[in-house]
Amino acid sequence: MRNIRKRFGIPRNGDQGFSTLELLIVVSISLIMAALAIPGYNTIRRTLRISGDGRDLNGSINEAKLEAASGFTRARLYADITANTFHIETWNKTANGGAGCWQTAGDIANPCTVAGTSPVQPLSAAVTFGVGSVGTPPPNTQPAIGQAPLCRKLLGAAGGVDPNTACVVFNSRGIPVDPITGAPTGGDAFYITDANTVYGMTVGPTGVTQLWAANANGSGGWYHR
Repeated sequence: MRNIRKRFGIPRNGDQGFSTLELLIVVSISLIMAALAIPGYNTIRRTLRISGDGRDLNGSINEAKLEAASGFTRARLYADITANTFHIETWNKTANGGAGCWQTAGDIANPCTVAGTSPVQPLSAAVTFGVGSVGTPPPNTQPAIGQAPLCRKLLGAAGGVDPNTACVVFNSRGIPVDPITGAPTGGDAFYITDANTVYGMTVGPTGVTQLWAANANGSGGWYHR
């Protein structure tokens, strides 16, 4: 046994452990590795948050288009710019005493949308609706950068608008239309930012959506995602 300990360098007591210097070296290396890793982790987390919200918004736009076509009615993606939430609504023709109203998709308890009660989807933490310092829209999408038109309380010009909102409205053929006149349009968009990147979800005249990204400081240009 004595020879085995000597050959493999095993201490006689077997319980000497690490020295204080060795522990300090290990702790120092661990702290250095953590300092290098944390910024990269935060960047990845931030990117995943805004890219996930961009995909969710883009998917919801397309879902609203399908809801309009399948229900032979109008549907819209409703964004609350202040609360940083969004949801899909369809026009319920028979509700509200036959006058009709907007109903939140999936809200079977309420034939008409009820603010504060009907379900909404929030953006991720640190992500808001906005364009940062970007001053131009993605190429061949809008004449000037901006969120979609204000959401209207009813169809057409009746009922007024909901302030600090944005809506993309589709007719029963899945074509984006003007919320007042019902005429086809092709310049709608939603923009979100996390102060580092801006994501844009644009809707073309035929209802085709595109997902874009740009630096929030306005440098560089738009690129497809």
